[in-house]
Amino acid sequence: MPKLIPLENGRTLIQVGKSPLSADYFDPHWWQQLGKVNAIGQGRGEVWFVHHQSQDWVLRRYRRGGLIGKFNRYLYLPQPLTATRPYRELDLLERMCELGLPVPTPIGGLIIRTAFGYQAWLLTRRIDQAKDLFDLLRQSPLTETTWHSIGQTIRNFHNEGIFHSDLNCHNIMIDTSQRIWLIDFDKCDQRAVASSWQQANLARLRRSFEKESSKHAIFHWHQQAWQWLLGGYQHG
Repeated sequence: MPKLIPLENGRTLIQVGKSPLSADYFDPHWWQQLGKVNAIGQGRGEVWFVHHQSQDWVLRRYRRGGLIGKFNRYLYLPQPLTATRPYRELDLLERMCELGLPVPTPIGGLIIRTAFGYQAWLLTRRIDQAKDLFDLLRQSPLTETTWHSIGQTIRNFHNEGIFHSDLNCHNIMIDTSQRIWLIDFDKCDQRAVASSWQQANLARLRRSFEKESSKHAIFHWHQQAWQWLLGGYQHG
């Protein structure tokens, strides 16, 4: 279970494991001053890829989406600390790691509370030598074996009751050893196993393939690939 460490000025660190954390770790400008920012990206939030000692980390700032996000990008409604977005995501990541599921290793989080709500940051280890499925499909077709592995991996998560609220081709990673990983577990949870949400998860993933396929002239997804994925899922 993540540990809460109160700081001054409404800040609270969320520590996973025994490695010491600093509030500086959640400040992109601090990393930039050290020359440790390898890249900056976009996901469900703002993302910085940083290097610390011998490890590569991913620093993500939680950002609201949709219509609300156009007017309020970073502030979330007040919640007990253990109900905040980063605490819940880190807690789930820690449990999934204990189950041996292929997810990023959690490091910690930072919550900054004000009278009107809170802002938040998340820190995880970067998956070594991995690309997301979207980028790979823009480059070349995947083998039947890889599609089977994707389906089997999703089934392994489902067998443990892991519901991914945004399962799409951007949140599936494949490393150079062909291991499949899932990322971005904001608003996800562990729940009772049921075919209803499992099938809804798969339907969401299929819609993401169809959406990207309609947007890009080169995107190596086809109905046979989906059948291979389902075959892996059914035998997972």
